[in-house]
Amino acid sequence: MFSPVCYADDEADLQAESVSTLPSLPNILFPDFGNAQSVISPDSDDTATSTFTVDTSSKASWAIATILEAEERISQRKALADEYKARIDSWLSSSCNQDTNTISYITFLLEPYVRDEVSKLHKSKTLSLPTGTASLRKLPDRLEIIDNDIAIAYCETEHPEAVIIKKELDKSILKDLILKQTEHIPSVSAELGSDKIYIKPLKIGKPKEIPQLAA
Repeated sequence: MFSPVCYADDEADLQAESVSTLPSLPNILFPDFGNAQSVISPDSDDTATSTFTVDTSSKASWAIATILEAEERISQRKALADEYKARIDSWLSSSCNQDTNTISYITFLLEPYVRDEVSKLHKSKTLSLPTGTASLRKLPDRLEIIDNDIAIAYCETEHPEAVIIKKELDKSILKDLILKQTEHIPSVSAELGSDKIYIKPLKIGKPKEIPQLAA
């Protein structure tokens, strides 16, 4: 018996498939320019005649609309992927929860016996049994700095050898020296930032309400 979730997923897939068959907004507004795929990968071997050039406001509008639609499709795919990843992570966590608790509890019961048996061995810290081995290994020493400022202030006075003085270069000053004052600094490269085009959808504001005159 199938769960209702399966039917919901199938319905969503059918809806997505039906929407994908609809013509895009750029194709409706600018049918003469074709679709983006034909522009990116023209079928014609003559590149001189098949190259698409943006040289009018209509073509520029088509290009912007095509970019926005492509970005929207990417955003939808990412949202769908994130949703599926969240479902998988949730399933993995819930399905492993009982086994994780079993491992923790049985290890707690087993550890005293292993420690006692390993203490009887001369050099080895591994207990071999018919079903597997159990070893004792020292974990790395743990250190946690609760308040960094308080600890540094104390060590600067009592134990200065524990304080590390880190040297860093000021990138804003370096940019000024190289780009504005044209000074050469060894092992540092810099270049002026170039303009980059950013595409955003057009925001249409709400029409202003016309104030009514008092009667």
